[in-house]
Amino acid sequence: QATLKAVNEKLAKLEADYNAAVEKKDGLEKKEAQCKLQLSNADKLIGGLGGEAVRWTESVQHSNEAYINVLGDIIVSAGTISYLGPFTMDFRQRLVNNWQASLSELQIPHTSGCDVELTLADPVKVRSWQICNLPSDSLSTQNGIIMDNGRRWPLLIDPQGQANRYIRSMAKNKDMASNGMDTVKLSDKNFLRTLENGVQFGRWVLLENILESLDAALEPILLQQTFKQGGQQMMKLGDNVIPYNDSFRFFMTTKLANPDYAPEVQVKVSLLNFAITFTGLEDQLLGVVVVEEMPEMEEKKNSLVVSNSRMRKELQELEDLILYMLSNSGDDILDDHKLIETLATSKVKSEEITKKVEEAEKTEEQIDESRNMYRPVAYRGSILYFCIAGLGEVDPMYQYAVQWFRNLFIQAIRLSEPSDDINVRLENLNDFFTYYVYTNICRSLFERHKLTFSFLLTIRILQGEHLINDEEWAFLISGKCLESIELANPCPDWMDGRMWSEFCAMSSLPAFKGLAGSVASNISMWRDVYDSQEPHNAMLPVGWHTKTNSFQRLCVLRAIRADKVADGVINFVVEKMGQRFVEPPPFDLNACYKDSNVLSPLVFVL
Repeated sequence: QATLKAVNEKLAKLEADYNAAVEKKDGLEKKEAQCKLQLSNADKLIGGLGGEAVRWTESVQHSNEAYINVLGDIIVSAGTISYLGPFTMDFRQRLVNNWQASLSELQIPHTSGCDVELTLADPVKVRSWQICNLPSDSLSTQNGIIMDNGRRWPLLIDPQGQANRYIRSMAKNKDMASNGMDTVKLSDKNFLRTLENGVQFGRWVLLENILESLDAALEPILLQQTFKQGGQQMMKLGDNVIPYNDSFRFFMTTKLANPDYAPEVQVKVSLLNFAITFTGLEDQLLGVVVVEEMPEMEEKKNSLVVSNSRMRKELQELEDLILYMLSNSGDDILDDHKLIETLATSKVKSEEITKKVEEAEKTEEQIDESRNMYRPVAYRGSILYFCIAGLGEVDPMYQYAVQWFRNLFIQAIRLSEPSDDINVRLENLNDFFTYYVYTNICRSLFERHKLTFSFLLTIRILQGEHLINDEEWAFLISGKCLESIELANPCPDWMDGRMWSEFCAMSSLPAFKGLAGSVASNISMWRDVYDSQEPHNAMLPVGWHTKTNSFQRLCVLRAIRADKVADGVINFVVEKMGQRFVEPPPFDLNACYKDSNVLSPLVFVL
């Protein structure tokens, strides 16, 4: 028994030792498998993080620079939002340049060339605004950013109606204006009721055609005077206390081109200048001509903006997820399979996105180069619009909307003669559109103003090509110069005081240096020009005909025979533009009808 017991005990001990050895072996095998897995995960982790190292290092460097420069950047952006709204783009840029110089002088860190677009613009959001008819020029983009970030309700200087169209288009988008929009004028009987409904139900309200003063009833809305009552935000409008809905937005527009708002009005609103500028219109027309001439390229450019923004957003979301998982991983990061998989996905995705972004940037540069080939057409279009916009000073009846001009521009592009040679095509577009504008504008002009328009059109085009001297132009329209030489009138019996004073004034200009002396020395020759039946066709004596160009000869004609300037203008227009620009086309009802549509009625002034 004792022997059997000893054997059993020994056997039990051996079994226990065996089981322990087997368990140890299984544990070692599991540990080996885990080590292999961790080693594999470590390789993936090192590979994933190593692959991201360059991009993350650049990102960290960029973030550090942005963090350092945020003070100066925000100063410029805040200053733009607070103070630059009423100004034109050129003046805004001058002020921003001055601010940037002051930041450098005061050694305040800032990003080189920082402005409100660089600091606050979201490409996806800006693209959505442009889809809603926000013009694509820098002035309009800045205005959109100010409207989006400003605390005060915007009052928009909008003589051409661009801002009005933009707000109306935004209101049709349910993602922006979920409760719709109401449009009112101060003259409407129920405009206060409309405001109350907007405040209460979160509707947008557009107040149109305001003048230089605002109704006192708008004060609570402009100052956003809300208060809590029963745990709810309330606002008092007139005698009524109504609930305030955070979805409410308020816009005001005025058609006054240069309103004079009192300081107490300006501090209550965000005053923004939406009046179109030369460069702004040029950018808009460039977009129009490219859409018409190369629609696939413009579509590709727009899709690139959207896809680039989407890819960058995806990359940012992946980075945020990785950082979150890294900060919340367990004791052993190598056991976090989800983190390892996310890193591997991020590496592949980031490489793919980086490659696509690089390709997209190259494509965008090529597209911009192709677009800029059509810039001369957009430049000519902008010249023509501002020429006809100035006709309102000739007669207040002559008013031309940007939208009408834009449609005219599109029609001209479609009707002009096509060509595969880009230079020939540009020439065709410019020639056709110039005459197309001339014929359309002549329909709306009184007969006595048609030659004036032809002359202004010619001058504006030549000024755009830098072929007209500003001082000479000023003399032609006013008869005066900044300086004048002092010489006695050599022949008062036929040359009156006005004539001689204009000769003396002209002689102060470089192109006419010595003219007054030449007239005094060769009085008989100049008398022949004065006595001529057609002085506008006469040769100027003593070599002055060859020394001067046709425009400068108009200045001389003004001085010696002002009554024949109109004939000289006809010669000048014919020389520069062609005979057809001094022969207004007869009224053609069929052509007028073709140019009209259901939204553009024909109005006959009899």
